[in-house]
Amino acid sequence: MLGTQTRFEIEANVLFVHSSSAGISPSGQLPVLEFDGKVLIESKVILSFVAKEHNLAPEGNFHQAQADMLAGVINDLENMLTARNKEEDPAKKEEALEDADKVVIPDKCGYFEKFLLANSKHGFFIGDKLTYADIVVFTFLNSHFLKGKPEGIPELLKAFPTLSAWYERVRTQPKVQHWLKTSPPDLTGYVY
Repeated sequence: MLGTQTRFEIEANVLFVHSSSAGISPSGQLPVLEFDGKVLIESKVILSFVAKEHNLAPEGNFHQAQADMLAGVINDLENMLTARNKEEDPAKKEEALEDADKVVIPDKCGYFEKFLLANSKHGFFIGDKLTYADIVVFTFLNSHFLKGKPEGIPELLKAFPTLSAWYERVRTQPKVQHWLKTSPPDLTGYVY
């Protein structure tokens, strides 16, 4: 996902250079994941692969589709914020970003609240364990509202009690806490 770094104990190289001329990325796109001498491109594909490799993918095709759907919602939010940040007129840009923070993102938080209420009896988005769906949604909310800080709950989430409890559950996972506390500052805030 844009602006995030994931640390796994895996034999892979993530290349942060434009690498089509070197023959590494067949399409010239980033990100690129090289694993066992083979290359994967596209964020969604890399996310799915790494999740499966590290037991972060939900069980079953339908649950995996739900996780992809939630990741897609976050991708749409990222794309919307990117477009709004590119607005050249400062007044229009400010208005567009205010609309995102006061209307669009709260609307999606309402959707996440309903999704959690309907689908999770165990406190995670899908099933009884942390999955990449939880990580993607958490990373967006934490980065957007708290700029990667390891403590606290975004003020907006307090209007959504189930989402707020979920956020705290994910935030206090030992590996999530470690990531929040040790990631370089430029990797925990979104760069839209």
